[in-house]
Amino acid sequence: MQIGALILYSAFVGALTGVFAAGFVFLLGALQRYLLGETLGYFPPGLPGEGGLLQIFRGPHFGWLALLLPLVFAASSYLGSGRGLGWLLAAYRAGQPVRAVEYFRGILGALVQLGAGSPMGREGPMAALGLWVGSALGRRIPLGESSRFLPFAGMAAGFASAFHAPMAGALLASEMVYRGLALEVGALAPALIGALAGFTIYGFIHGYGPLLELHPGGLAWPQLLFGLAIGLVCAGVGTLWLEAERLLQRALSHLRFVVRHTLLGAVLAGVLLLMPEALGSSLAWVQMGTSPILSLPFLGMLFLVQLGLLILGGGVRAYGGPLTPALALGGLSGLILGQMLGQVFPTQAPPAETAALVGMCALLAGMARAPFAAVVLAGEMGGYGLLPLTLVAAFAAYTFTSPRGSLEVDAASLNRHEPAEPRPESALQTAPQPQPPTSSDSP
Repeated sequence: MQIGALILYSAFVGALTGVFAAGFVFLLGALQRYLLGETLGYFPPGLPGEGGLLQIFRGPHFGWLALLLPLVFAASSYLGSGRGLGWLLAAYRAGQPVRAVEYFRGILGALVQLGAGSPMGREGPMAALGLWVGSALGRRIPLGESSRFLPFAGMAAGFASAFHAPMAGALLASEMVYRGLALEVGALAPALIGALAGFTIYGFIHGYGPLLELHPGGLAWPQLLFGLAIGLVCAGVGTLWLEAERLLQRALSHLRFVVRHTLLGAVLAGVLLLMPEALGSSLAWVQMGTSPILSLPFLGMLFLVQLGLLILGGGVRAYGGPLTPALALGGLSGLILGQMLGQVFPTQAPPAETAALVGMCALLAGMARAPFAAVVLAGEMGGYGLLPLTLVAAFAAYTFTSPRGSLEVDAASLNRHEPAEPRPESALQTAPQPQPPTSSDSP
């Protein structure tokens, strides 16, 4: 097989994924606007990179309307199969085919729950769309063994679209398939081509700017200590999140799936009445937190409520991904630590935009087990002027976060509805890994 054919088909898969991802985000925005904004009276602020920070906040006309959320989550539990991106990745590593209905059920369930204010992230269903596109075309295109790289290219396109970062999307897909920093240079080519093609189409519809408008100042070398500190803080946050989520999964495993999701909906109904700002993704609040309009107590409360909702969401196995929430929690962690440091050592505290960007990079590196992608994402979002700082933070968080990442699913659980206990990266990998493509004239 010629490398040129793989490049061409990788670009086609990426572009098609970009179209589907753009449609998914359009439907998600419409659902949020109607269900949350028009019906329940709270429309979460949007991302600057996709149209601004417009927010509706008046509360529901009648308090009992909040009871719609448990009903919506109960109904949506029947849409999905309980098998998210982590399960799909395990199937991809093992070479096990996945029926199209498995993809569509998870994507549709995520669309409804994210539209109803779930704290999970949109990158999960968007990457699943790419996996489905690549898998469907890979079975029909005569590329031999290299057809296994088309789902890889599609997943990279989904990540690139979700984060507005094609380079980081390609690296993220690679680090999540080739775990434990075992990057395959040859496999990066299909991923990068798919990510560039996907974001080209997606950005034409939703905008090419970075997700957040962060413009950190220059690097002051004493700030490296802040990078180490926020890396350790995010390692603690990530480990608490992962371990508490797994404990809750075991505690709730005897409950039916619909009961678990109804519980999440009921908690979100309470949050709607008490602190609606915690509904949905808090990433836009990180942007607003870089200005003086948000106080330290508000940021702290938002962080705690979001962390609790994410632990509950993971515990009931809500539909969606954990990576966009990791960016939001990491950004809030950076803002909180930066403000606290500024009260004690005002001359040593980093600017708010620097603190937020470094915190986002750190928690993503630990949760996704992808430090290279996290560093590159920080560079694509705010420039590479903070590269030494983000490197320190990302690898500190990666080193000390629980080694069982947020999307780790054991291949032995592929034929069971409930996922088995994830394996650490140091465990022996028995599932076959996709090999990098070679040209037809290779020996």
